[in-house]
Amino acid sequence: MDEAVFRRYCGLKARVAPFELRADAETVKTVSIVAVLLERALNVAAGASADGRFGPSPGHTLENYFGRAERYIGALERGEFPLKGKATEPGHALVDHSFVVKDGKVHLFYNRDYVGYEWDTMPVNTVGHAVTEDLVNWTWEPPVVSVDPNQFEDYQVWSPGVAEKDGKYYMYYTGVNYNVAQAICLATSDDLYHWERWKGGPNPVVKPGEWGSWSEERWSDCRDAMTFVDDDGTAYMYYCTARRKEDGGMTTAVGIASSEDMLHWQDRGAYSFDICDITLESPFVLKHGGRYYMFYTNCGHGTAYAVSDDPVTGWKSLGMLMPWTVPPECPANVPSCAEVFEFKGQWYISSCLREPGCEQYLELFRLTWNDDGTVSVGERVE
Repeated sequence: MDEAVFRRYCGLKARVAPFELRADAETVKTVSIVAVLLERALNVAAGASADGRFGPSPGHTLENYFGRAERYIGALERGEFPLKGKATEPGHALVDHSFVVKDGKVHLFYNRDYVGYEWDTMPVNTVGHAVTEDLVNWTWEPPVVSVDPNQFEDYQVWSPGVAEKDGKYYMYYTGVNYNVAQAICLATSDDLYHWERWKGGPNPVVKPGEWGSWSEERWSDCRDAMTFVDDDGTAYMYYCTARRKEDGGMTTAVGIASSEDMLHWQDRGAYSFDICDITLESPFVLKHGGRYYMFYTNCGHGTAYAVSDDPVTGWKSLGMLMPWTVPPECPANVPSCAEVFEFKGQWYISSCLREPGCEQYLELFRLTWNDDGTVSVGERVE
């Protein structure tokens, strides 16, 4: 190994070591991220490939790993907390997620990704769980769902979306097989802590309809499901997919399905937005003021939203809500994964801005519903 690289690694390890003696959450979080960045840098310097299964990705360089670690250490040395307002399980990146408000607490379920690694380098094989009473201090609970070598999801599990109906909780998560074919799988719980994969029928429970081009034998988009239960008890599921165009090509879309029992789903087609020129991901729908609002990731641009008087059709784009004003290194490096929820009389919207090198954290912002039917994003929760 290059002597200068190893000396730099050892010097940064020495600088961060005094902070390893501290137990406060902000320091622990920052030190954990520094640790994985430095270990990733050392491994790459020793000859490990920085490329993923599907090739190179921006930000996976020695200078990025070392540089970000050095900036975080410098901030700690100045008495600052560089990751304040950014929640994550220590040592992990926090990506697609879902909230459940229950008994004065917020339960968070999320992708347990890896800092310094793309998903195709380090498989994402568990769904995480955390709990908070104030949206600042989090208790990181044991993971709740994992891949299963004997099931469809034998490679990875992504993007949990949790919904409640009649006192039971339903988690619709993305199962991914080794070919990167994605489908929506189901696990259920009575208490949010103990989850079981549904065995009462076919699981996965949702795949794209004939309008799509889905195959278990190749990469096929069917991910990021969320479920909204309407006033009449009908559940609607929205997920990221692709549909055929009239010219025979494919375009990014939101797939929609409906169910009366949360177990068996009827395909309701797919919907596309003209402002999405790359990929539409992480759709999230809720009803407010008698209208349906969809928040979604407009890849390459940021978080956008739309409104409709119907949960399936008629969506009207309201434009970008949380744009990324600096051109991202790749389409994923934008404010994304938005979820909206009310807690203790205040509305919030979430965002996960991915930094180069796969640092990604949960941020929460106050949200205001305006009289004209639009929404406004306020200050960040810290």
